[in-house]
Amino acid sequence: MVREALRLEREAAARYFEHPAASSDPRLVTYWESLRRNEAEHRRLLEQWLRAHGEDPDADAPESHAEALEARILEPPNARDGGAGRHPLAPGMGSSRGHADDLAALRSDYDFEDEAVALYGHFAYRAADPELVELFKELARGEAGHRNGLRRTIRTVEDPATPVILFCPLCGWAIDLGPDPAEGAKAKCPMCPGRFALRLDDRGDWTLERLAP
Repeated sequence: MVREALRLEREAAARYFEHPAASSDPRLVTYWESLRRNEAEHRRLLEQWLRAHGEDPDADAPESHAEALEARILEPPNARDGGAGRHPLAPGMGSSRGHADDLAALRSDYDFEDEAVALYGHFAYRAADPELVELFKELARGEAGHRNGLRRTIRTVEDPATPVILFCPLCGWAIDLGPDPAEGAKAKCPMCPGRFALRLDDRGDWTLERLAP
């Protein structure tokens, strides 16, 4: 179970490295980076537990152990388990205009964290070692916070009253285009000579087109 949890945390760190690299919103980049740092701490705790019990965190689990673990994961927790339930995200009530890729990534992250909460709750119920029970409970608490934060972030991005803020393609500073801007809106970077027009790309995301000086 610890090795499966470690695999999950490593996957989390990877996704929270990839998603900000694909985003042009400084606020989301900052939030994803905070999630990545937190997941790295979760990974450290799991690696520490394995080393304390004479295990190499980078060693692969034996096939027989992996098969047994998969069976435990696929076994649905019943009422006696007291396992965490699923909290599917309700359909978006706001607009995804200009934020298609970011919202798709955030919703994927929400589902990932929701699964993690349920899995760690299940592991906490199955573990026999009291120290490990508490570790899984602590991980579940952290992932529940991630899930709640992602839900709020998604609603904020969908809200037309939320200002559109993008990285300046020339110097990297944040350019605030205000709430619900029209395509073609023009803006100048406050830190460099860059002048831009707001466009929607083929994926439905906001992008800044460089204008001639």
